[in-house]
Amino acid sequence: MTGPQTTPTPEPRPTSSSARSGGTSKRAAGRPAIPLGRLFGIEIGLDWSWLFIFLLITFSLAQGFAHGESWSPAQAWSAGLLASLLFFASILLHELGHSVTSQALGLPVRSITLFIFGGLARLSGEPERPRDEFLIAAAGPAVSVLLGLGFLGAAALLGGDAGAAGVLGVVFGWLGTTNLVLAAFNLVPGFPLDGGRLLRAAVWRVTGDFDRATLAASAVGSLFAYLLIGGGIVIALFFGALFNGLWLAFIGWFLLSAAQGSARSVLMERELGGVSVANAMEPVEPAVDGDASLDEALEDVVLSQGRRAFFVAERGQVEGLVTLHQIKEVPRAQRAAARVRDVMLGLSDLVTVSEDASVWDALKLLGEAGVNQVPVVRGGQVVGLLTRGRILAILENARELGDTRGQATHRARPEVDPHPARPRHV
Repeated sequence: MTGPQTTPTPEPRPTSSSARSGGTSKRAAGRPAIPLGRLFGIEIGLDWSWLFIFLLITFSLAQGFAHGESWSPAQAWSAGLLASLLFFASILLHELGHSVTSQALGLPVRSITLFIFGGLARLSGEPERPRDEFLIAAAGPAVSVLLGLGFLGAAALLGGDAGAAGVLGVVFGWLGTTNLVLAAFNLVPGFPLDGGRLLRAAVWRVTGDFDRATLAASAVGSLFAYLLIGGGIVIALFFGALFNGLWLAFIGWFLLSAAQGSARSVLMERELGGVSVANAMEPVEPAVDGDASLDEALEDVVLSQGRRAFFVAERGQVEGLVTLHQIKEVPRAQRAAARVRDVMLGLSDLVTVSEDASVWDALKLLGEAGVNQVPVVRGGQVVGLLTRGRILAILENARELGDTRGQATHRARPEVDPHPARPRHV
């Protein structure tokens, strides 16, 4: 599966303290695990899961070439490796089609990641017009079609040759067919596939309602995902193709999760979009003096009040933030001697949110930065803290009361610096 995706918004449930529970993150959520470099200003990288699928495809192709073409092991493995590399290069070009079009339309792209199901271009926000959505979504399949036709043309020229040229002809033939199949699959009109975005653009254009269009595309995407899951199970149980059937069902499960996640995001925006951060934040107090020991902070704030994060202040001025993650990194025997100031995250290392932003914008910021809490600022001064737990409580209350304060119109996602060197504001 390939396609452009906006940065995902996770469910606002509180999580246990982890490497991502601090006030900032060394690697923002959504950035590639294995960076490869930059193209057109876009970070390119690999997810760890890509290594598995790359090896699997290379092995499968080598075995197929060895049996189907009667090649030597060296020829078969060389062809399998080349075909696999060019296949993923094709996926990268597919994603670059989305990304370059998006940037030409004024919507920045944060990264492109190759992973187990293909490629993912992470846009910094949603397109502002149906036309932009259509062009961005169509660009990827268009690239795949052009690649497919080009590879098939090259295969036709080389197919009759012997030796290395003949091997290339077979490889190009496989790549041509695969790229055309990739384009066709991505044009299925269901979220999160490119066809789902084309459907959303069409419904958005007709109704003028972005949310309704997203829900429609998500519903079709869910239906298609259920068909893949059911078809995969049938293939695995009744046609003797266990691996292929389970793989198809796994793809369906992935698409179903993404489609349902898009629908949940629309509903959450309606519930949280009209609630301001100023009304939802927790106060700065109680702040802890920087010279206090970690044991004192644990006793006075964390254990007695149930707080997972607290501010550090000096003469009324906030200096930084301490979370459970920072405390847990200090051995228990050393916490009595360790000072709070020694483990805190300074303000320059913190992603922040304006008190005028909506809770929905703040939730997106938490997801993009990979953190569980964010300081709230007014005029450059820290005035509060907003946590996932607080957002969850607001969301649960809104759902219990059936209260929807958000607006039906969508907003572009706020910019987040994945390596903050200064406070960032939404």
